[in-house]
Amino acid sequence: MILQRLATAIRKQDWFTVVIETLIVVFGVYLGIQLGNFNAAQNAKAEEARIIERLTEDFQKQEEILIRRVEMAQGFLQTVDDLQRLIIAGEEPDDSKVVSDLLYRLTGTLTREAPPASYEELVSSGGFSQLSDAGLRAALSNYGQTNELWAYVEGQPLALIDPNSALAQSMWLSEDFMAVTETIGEQPRVVVFEYDWEKLKAARPALVGMAAYFITGRVRHERDLAAVRIVLSALEAVE
Repeated sequence: MILQRLATAIRKQDWFTVVIETLIVVFGVYLGIQLGNFNAAQNAKAEEARIIERLTEDFQKQEEILIRRVEMAQGFLQTVDDLQRLIIAGEEPDDSKVVSDLLYRLTGTLTREAPPASYEELVSSGGFSQLSDAGLRAALSNYGQTNELWAYVEGQPLALIDPNSALAQSMWLSEDFMAVTETIGEQPRVVVFEYDWEKLKAARPALVGMAAYFITGRVRHERDLAAVRIVLSALEAVE
């Protein structure tokens, strides 16, 4: 309708009307663009709030998991220490299950705790640009770099996986090992490993590698935990 009036005004050389109608068209286009930009900004803000809410929930859970992982790593270290103290004492305990249980706990593995799903989705979709706060982006980037360092820890110590190692040669599976409980954190209800006490004493140097492995794993979990807490602080600052 406006364009029709504008065309009529031009044919009649009614320049005042031409100017007015042109200004109306330009102003209408401008308002439309501004309204579109406003809606886009509001949608982006709502999406960012949703992302922050998910990140907060996921990283709070991640913090709880990593606290338990640190405690688990410390428990493995305590097992190494307990076994070494028995070996240093020199006398085999009257109850052989004491040593067998220590050997069972010694076979634990420390593994990387995968990043939260919301973080993985942000990485895969390139969604970091949706986060307006530079501090939060930096905290998430730092967490990702810290977590990737687990690549240097995965696996088990050579003393356990090499069948020719002194430690592996000093222990073997009992006939009843299949009856062991599968409940994580419980002591086995049966003897899983039997051992040769003299060979086990000779394998004491292998405990150095075991301790180093568990120390490294504990440190990695502790650093992951510290990075997670930095992310949570950044999330709290932008909420």
